[in-house]
Parts: sequence; structure tokens; C-alpha cells
Amino acid sequence: MQRSGFVQLNSFRNEDGSLQGAWCGGVSERILNVKEGAEMRTTGQPIAYISYRWIDVFDQGRQGRAPDPRARELADRLRSMGVDVRLDLYFRDSLHGFQPPQPVARDPRDPWLVWSAQQIAESDAVLMFCTPEYAASDPDRGAPHGEWWDWYGLDEATRIKSRVPALWWDWYAIARECTERPQKFIPIGIGPYHSDQIPAFVRGASYIDVSNETGVDALLRRIRQVWRERVPRQGVFVSYAHKDDQLWLDMLISHLSWLRRDHGIEIWSDRDIAPGAKWHETIQNALDRAKVAVLLVSPDFLASPYITSNELPKMLQAAESEGMTIFWIPVRPSAYRHSPIGAFQAAHAPDKPLSGLSDSDRDQALVEIGEKLAKAIGLPTG
Repeated sequence: MQRSGFVQLNSFRNEDGSLQGAWCGGVSERILNVKEGAEMRTTGQPIAYISYRWIDVFDQGRQGRAPDPRARELADRLRSMGVDVRLDLYFRDSLHGFQPPQPVARDPRDPWLVWSAQQIAESDAVLMFCTPEYAASDPDRGAPHGEWWDWYGLDEATRIKSRVPALWWDWYAIARECTERPQKFIPIGIGPYHSDQIPAFVRGASYIDVSNETGVDALLRRIRQVWRERVPRQGVFVSYAHKDDQLWLDMLISHLSWLRRDHGIEIWSDRDIAPGAKWHETIQNALDRAKVAVLLVSPDFLASPYITSNELPKMLQAAESEGMTIFWIPVRPSAYRHSPIGAFQAAHAPDKPLSGLSDSDRDQALVEIGEKLAKAIGLPTG
């Protein structure tokens, strides 16, 4: 049995730190279903897999191997920042809704090997935790014609039977994809860059020191950048104050119906939250998906605690770093100049809010707003 984070030396791991056909993370003696863990993608969040090496430890006088606590600390930090992190310990210990993998029928590979290859393939970003131990799993540091390189070139059946450091399987999956999507693989570490701590096949990638908050913030930006290359923003998120007359939202949705009907554009508001769904999480996920944020601005909008604390800051950050368009509509006179919204061009003249227009002028304004919104989305307009 596994205890205190240690792996028994007589279980899956050999005494030299290698595994036969298994992955570099901890291997539990109980292995469950690979599909349960593999299908847990969180909507609207980037997925990041952390490749790292377990470290040598002593437990009650016996040598063993345990997870590097720095990898777990970074994983927890990134999860708190909105990244769907895939870490072996989350699966091993059934955390965050994940489950450990189970043997796959007619697949001779260790289930953790199947799992890690799948995680690397499905992740938006792969973080390679480049410690001295990480690179030292191969004396040649992944260089051509070295030990790992020669093993990499073997046929699959021979690779599976080979007694090699477990981390080599991560490298194998990474190397197969890094020529196609090199930006996906991000070397990270604690402290300054050291080339001898980074596998040779990714040495040209930009290294990020995550020993401080500045580095972690830079890593988050990089993860979101590569995620957006793979999962671009699309659709419209409508933000409005519940204290305002719901007629404003009704009129807007009515005038934008052609975008949904003719072009399949998602026009999302909190009315679309399904019964039983977690409303805050659903709103945040919708914000993460949207290309355009439509704001129905009024005094109640600007005074809304939820909007000003949970929606507007996220919109402003996405506008700055991910190209989200802030598309605001003045529905009632307000002190918008004293809000961050004032820095963005309005979709309708702020000195002529919709509330002050006649019915026919209001309809005409909403028609024009719809055309502007189509252009902001990227649709051809006539």
C-alpha cells in the first residue's frame, strides 16, 4: 500500500528508479478507469499538464521516491488562477473529480503510460518542470544519438519491454508533437535558466522561472496564449443589471436574433444557465468563451457588486491580453466616465442613451448596434 506519498520499492518502481512501461509520476497499486479521468475537461479553461520527476526521499530509514512538492504547489496555484491542471497526484488521490487510470483492454502498456500520453496530447500546454533530476534521467539530456534518443527510435514493442527511466515516456510523447506545436511545450524551473537542466529537443523554447509571483503570472499569460491559439474566443456574452428593466435585454436579444439564426452565433446571458447548474462557475466559463462582451450600461449596472467584482475585471483583462471586444451600450444616463468602461468606444452615442429615444428611434439604434456587433464578431456586413 502507498502511504505518506511514498511508493513501495517492491511495487511498480524498480530500485534504480525505472519502471517497465510506466510513467514518471507515482504509480498506485490500485488503478481505476482511464476514461473517467481523461474526460474531465473543464469548459472555458486552458488545460495544462505538468511533466516532472519524483525525487529521492528517505522514509523510516528506507529509500523511496515521492512527488516533488514544488510541482504540487505550482499546480494548486495555477488551478486557483483558472487553469485546469492535470497532475498525477490529482488522479492518484481522486482530487478535483479525477480518478486514477485503469488497464485498457488489449493494450500492453501500463495504464499510467496510456494516461500520460493522452494528457500530453489533449492539453493546451505542457509544463516541463526542468530540475536537475528531470534532465538527469538521461545522461545525454535527450541529445541526438544519446541513450534516450536511441530508445526513442526503437519499435513500440521493444520500447514497452525496455527497462528505462519512467520519465522517458513523457519525453517520448512530447518529442512526437513538439515539431508540430512547439509553442505548446513550456520549460519551467526554479531559478535562472540552465541549459543542462532542459532536454535537448526543447532547448530552443522560452524558459520561465516560476520561483516568484512575476514568473507565475508570466506562465499564466503564456498558458492562456497557447490555449487561445487552439481554442479561439467566439460568441457574445451579455452583461446587464438585474435591477434594470428586463425589457432592455429582451429588446436586444430580439434585435440580435438574426445573428443566432443565420450565423449560429451564441448570444449568451445568465438566462441561459440551466436549472441545477452552478451559476457563478457557469457565468465565468461563458466569459472565458466569448469574443465580444456586450454591456448594457446604466447606473444600476455600474453599481452592481457582482458585475464590478466578478465580470468587469475579467472582461478588461481579456480585452487587454486576449483580444476580447468591449461592446457597451448606454441604456440609461450614467456616470460611465468614472468607470473603466469610459476608456472604450460605445456602440451608441452615450449622450443619447436608449431610454431617451422614441420607440422607432430606439429600434433603429438597435438595428445599427446589431450591424456593429456583427462586424465586431467578424461577420461580413452588407
